[in-house]
Amino acid sequence: MTRPLRIEFPGALYLITARALPRQRLVRDASEIDDFLTRLPALAEGFGVVFHGFCVLPDHYHLLAETPQSNLSRALHRLNAGYTATVNARRKRKGPLLQSRYRAILLDESPWLLRLSVHVHLNPVRKRLAPDPWAYPGSSARAFAPGGAPIPGLCTSRVLDLAGGREAYARLVEKALSRPPPAPWKEVWRQTVLGGEALRQQVLAWIAGKDLREFAQFSSAPPGLGLEEVLSVVAEQTGLRPEDLLRGKFQRVLARKAAMYLTRRFTGLTLREIGEAFGVDYTTVHMAARRVEELRANDAAVDEFLRGIEEELRARGHGVKPEEPEPVEKKQRRKKAAGPQERPSAQLKLF
Repeated sequence: MTRPLRIEFPGALYLITARALPRQRLVRDASEIDDFLTRLPALAEGFGVVFHGFCVLPDHYHLLAETPQSNLSRALHRLNAGYTATVNARRKRKGPLLQSRYRAILLDESPWLLRLSVHVHLNPVRKRLAPDPWAYPGSSARAFAPGGAPIPGLCTSRVLDLAGGREAYARLVEKALSRPPPAPWKEVWRQTVLGGEALRQQVLAWIAGKDLREFAQFSSAPPGLGLEEVLSVVAEQTGLRPEDLLRGKFQRVLARKAAMYLTRRFTGLTLREIGEAFGVDYTTVHMAARRVEELRANDAAVDEFLRGIEEELRARGHGVKPEEPEPVEKKQRRKKAAGPQERPSAQLKLF
């Protein structure tokens, strides 16, 4: 199983994203938002992390962070593990709360720090959680507003200097509200970098000599996508809804088994985390994946259908070249050997 590339060096600047597991909430109310945010000053003090912005939403969070001490993984482990333990005790639950593989994109300060600051602060408006960024209590936007009060653990000076002051920053936000700029994700290089050639070369130097099979971005392995993206593509191809794939009443439907199988292949989630998302034991996930592998090995129609889903998932991986299509001659020989086959219907009765 491939895993996201973790590049750490002194002074690295990141956009960090972590998501809650499906059917879970990262924060459910104002007290949980406060609990999460009060942990950031401790990371700033204990690990030296500099936070340039943040936004905590019901199902995920964004952090704009700088690590002078090259210790991002340690700092995020403290944040995520500590918050999960507190939430589990409060909600009387067990197990992970977050999808295990957080995403950390390296940034060049110019132009990305300012652009992403605005992008992150617009999240609550896009999610219809607030009428404007300044009104949302779970983000750092209010500290950047004209007359805004400081937030413990937050550095506003770098972003405001890039913007030209608080009034100029407010104008950028208002402009983005009226004419939303395109999302930056298509400009991410190999799921790793938003920046120029110098930063890319620094990344290439860092991975030199490492086993590239570990990193989806630099190997032929499938890109590391999120569970939501896998469910979305499977749902589109089967006529079901993403929530149908997760619900227990569909446990005998092969589309659900295929979703487990593809989640295992295309995400960094463990069997136990996948099982929790689908409401089953981790051994059920293992057996479902084996069943799908057996079916595709013995049924050309199922194999062809899954190939189509896999190609779409690869195409959705930011900065990753889709897998080369199977040569026509090989595909024709495979179909001929398999004999006449019907393509699964939109509702996947085979499943």
